[in-house]
Amino acid sequence: PDPRNRVAMAAFRSLCACFVFLTPATAANASAEAAVAWRRPDKCMKAIWPDVVDTCGDSVGYHGACEARIGRMVSAYSGTCDSYCSTFGFECAGGRKVGAESGCAASGEASEYLSCADRVTDEEAICSCRDPHDTFLWRGASETCGAGRALVQQSAAATCSEFCSAQGLACTNGEAVAAEGCAAKGVTQGCDARLAASGFVCECAGEYDRSGAFAWPDKLELCAASAVLVSGTVLKEQGGTCDGYCEHLRSRVPDFPLYFSCYAAWPAQGLGCGAYKRDRNLRGLSSFENCLQDFRGADAVCACSFADL
Repeated sequence: PDPRNRVAMAAFRSLCACFVFLTPATAANASAEAAVAWRRPDKCMKAIWPDVVDTCGDSVGYHGACEARIGRMVSAYSGTCDSYCSTFGFECAGGRKVGAESGCAASGEASEYLSCADRVTDEEAICSCRDPHDTFLWRGASETCGAGRALVQQSAAATCSEFCSAQGLACTNGEAVAAEGCAAKGVTQGCDARLAASGFVCECAGEYDRSGAFAWPDKLELCAASAVLVSGTVLKEQGGTCDGYCEHLRSRVPDFPLYFSCYAAWPAQGLGCGAYKRDRNLRGLSSFENCLQDFRGADAVCACSFADL
């Protein structure tokens, strides 16, 4: 069979595995539970956004930035969404001009899209901002306190260093807080202090890897998000292919119950992760078809995709 069909079917299975089919008797309850699940954790954290005129509703799902209609754009933020988003640790993803009408709906010439560096001359604009740390996805966090900051209880980790490491990130600070959680001003204790009963606000730095590749077993080296160097010995145990390695990951990555499928592979050829870094065109047909290549005991870089819905 055409290897491209096999890999495509594997990706399709990974997508289907994420859906739960409901009976009529359970649909109503499941719908209510799903609504609650979608409301948390707080992806956008708009409570910390300054000068919000209109929140523009809630953003759901993993992908995409959050937007709001902002005031004092010229007087406080130099007229750019880039300047605005950076004031609370988010990154700008774009913006829109607004007219005299209220709200966030795009209409008329005034809804012209803005780049992050474009300057507006009116005091109001719609800015799209995103959390560069994906704080809302951090496992074990009780509450998101801002970009790269989360409230953590003793049940999740002993120290902020331990908590951040479990996310594949590095700790930069830990603050002991009172019962109010994020709302309270913390007392700096550092990354290695044991968490107090009321919890700590842990600050972590780095790029969050949604695939959990830092926790993938049987790898020689982490090359990038979703890509690892795998020894020929491990590959031989999985049929010699990266396709076999990726399927082998299913249910084996702690706290990442994802359905993995290979989408690219490269023979290491003595370069280690350099084989991946040399070929940055991840959609190249040759690297895609390599998923089913038997590397015959040689090391390879395997890139595994997952359903991120």
